Amino acid sequence: MGAGVVDVADLDAFVDECDRLGGIATPEARDFVGDFSLAFHTAVDTRLDGFSPAYVEQQLALYREVSGREVDQETNEQTPVDLEGLATTANPYGTADVSRMAHHARTILTTVLVADVPHGARVLDMGCGWGLSTEMLGFCGAEVTALDINPAFCELVERRAATRGLDVTAVNVAFDDFRSDRSFDLVLFYECLHHAILPADLLTRLATLVAPGGKIALAGEPIQTEFWPRWGLRLDPQSVYCIRKYGWFENGWSAAHLTACFERAGFELTLFPGIGFMHGEIGVAVRADEVAAPSAHWAVPLLPEPPPPGPVERVARAIAQRVFR
Repeated sequence: MGAGVVDVADLDAFVDECDRLGGIATPEARDFVGDFSLAFHTAVDTRLDGFSPAYVEQQLALYREVSGREVDQETNEQTPVDLEGLATTANPYGTADVSRMAHHARTILTTVLVADVPHGARVLDMGCGWGLSTEMLGFCGAEVTALDINPAFCELVERRAATRGLDVTAVNVAFDDFRSDRSFDLVLFYECLHHAILPADLLTRLATLVAPGGKIALAGEPIQTEFWPRWGLRLDPQSVYCIRKYGWFENGWSAAHLTACFERAGFELTLFPGIGFMHGEIGVAVRADEVAAPSAHWAVPLLPEPPPPGPVERVARAIAQRVFR
């Protein structure tokens, strides 16, 4: 039997059942949450301006109801890390899921290509987490400053970078508290901007750190209107599980609202659909007054058209597909 409609009062039991099934990512749990929907009681008026204090407070109240705790990212965004076990693994997740890692790697590298960063680029990797994006940027020759609110993540990133000879500096700081007298050619958000409660304010602060001709890029972010016409707490089963169990703030926005957030920071955002993680979007933003500059022109990298198959290839494909003509 599936989860069905789950009241906020029963969320602890919902999390416990997902964990009993092996965790939210297991096939058993996926089957269980297939018909999930959340019954909550906080009033959210979607007619309000998405930037208004009243609307923001309604979403924060919804977070408090769903998470069962106060908004405190310094405490709630911490994740235990196996430093000794992950310091020497092939990738910072310590996983052998080749296909999924290839999806991540392709997305990160495609984002770098679309952003067209310069030789020896200085990159600010926001919310670096375990450090996959940091390592890939460093491997490409970038000088990377990696930010994360979790000190264990920062230690893992620095230990792995040191053994690989990467030019990486990890900084343990919250998004809103980072200050620097340096400028960056690229500010990257990979699967992390959605943890920002007020992305427009964050982007405005970061604007002073973007070098002339520099860009802000994002990938792996939830751009959707499934739950809210502008922005708000994501209420799919995996997000609700993470909000309740870990206290993470799982934000999501429409493309129009996210674009408006960048506009408030003085940037013009271009979204490239279908080329991001699991066919999601990649976004690249430049200062509005630099849009017409040559450095602001980019092209989506595409694989070249394959040549027509020869007779041997046609037979091989027919065998593989078990289709003979």
